Amino acid sequence: MLSALFLAVLPSTAFADSGHNTYQYLVGVDPLCSLAPSACPDIVGAPNGDTVAVAGQGTFDIRSMVATGSGTFVHMMADGTVRASGTWEATRLLAFHSFGSGSVQGLPSNFVGGLALIQVTLKVHDQPVFNAVLKIGCELGNPPGGIHEGVELTVLGAGINFNEKVSGFTLFILQ
Repeated sequence: MLSALFLAVLPSTAFADSGHNTYQYLVGVDPLCSLAPSACPDIVGAPNGDTVAVAGQGTFDIRSMVATGSGTFVHMMADGTVRASGTWEATRLLAFHSFGSGSVQGLPSNFVGGLALIQVTLKVHDQPVFNAVLKIGCELGNPPGGIHEGVELTVLGAGINFNEKVSGFTLFILQ
């Protein structure tokens, strides 16, 4: 099932870039929050009208495919009722494709655009409840068409896919 997910979201030629090894990732957290009122947290919707707000940060290494990091999530039903809230923890890097340096946009050269897939565990009251794939997209560099700034969250085994961008900013920083 994960291999089908890879094929659906990444360019067909690259699952990990060679070159630099380690990146930090920021998802709807400082210093991104000062950029715009809708920068934090990252919010993404599902076809049924539910949304999930995601925030967090961590690192990943593209050679070892190791990812660390954690954050929070809040799943809201379409009527605004909180369905679940808790934390997420990165368990491994599934794929990363770099779009190049943000220097193209006049930003520091170690700010990088790209698309990452990170396997995460969703926890409620510190108890693991679902595995999920957190897709992080950053539009810096030279992104291909169809890539959006923000996150998507595919909750494995739950029958819900949050894939409709609402708001939020992300960033990869080359370490």
